[in-house]
Amino acid sequence: MKKKNNNKNKVKMIVDILMLILMVVEYSRIITGSLVHEIIGITLFVLFIIHNYLNIWFYRTLFKEKYNAKRIVSTIVNLSFLLCMLLTIILGIPISEKVFASLNLNGNMTMRKLHTIFGYWSLVLLGIHLGLHFKMIFRSMDRKIDNLRISRLINIFKFIICIYGIKAIIDTKFFLYLIGKSSFAIPTNIVISLLNTFSIIFLIGMITYKIEDRIENRDLYKILHD
Repeated sequence: MKKKNNNKNKVKMIVDILMLILMVVEYSRIITGSLVHEIIGITLFVLFIIHNYLNIWFYRTLFKEKYNAKRIVSTIVNLSFLLCMLLTIILGIPISEKVFASLNLNGNMTMRKLHTIFGYWSLVLLGIHLGLHFKMIFRSMDRKIDNLRISRLINIFKFIICIYGIKAIIDTKFFLYLIGKSSFAIPTNIVISLLNTFSIIFLIGMITYKIEDRIENRDLYKILHD
């Protein structure tokens, strides 16, 4: 049983890492082109189904056990992320320029705008979703890294990525994508595009992690639950 659980956890980790990598690449459509963008989108959809299947316990326990503030927040984020991802994928089919173009679904500009809006909100919710797991991830890293110098370098790296994330949000006018005022970002090259997307996700995750940590330290979760 223990070996089976370990294997399942390894599969979950591989699927999650692949999803994160593909999500980062997916927001470089202007550089990668429509065909790559759509193939990655289909791949993400498949991985998303696998991810949800591997975490089926989340849905089975939705109406079981008590809800405290932390579980309420986590549930809202997870379900919102699921909804945004599904809407992004569904809206992507009628506006397809390559893979589904032969279906002649004639997607309009409204669908394109909504596809972009839900796509970028998916990015935000991915960052929050990851941030809610950062405490577990960082603790696991601390247990495996028994070297003060390396730990400090990792913390410096986190800080640099967050600073760059702030710069990326400003440079790309990120908030405009969330309200449909801009289409997919047009970076100067693929490296900057990938770094922009990753740093924004990481920054949102770190903000979520810090807020959660501060709330837990003040026992507000317990207060709200009571």
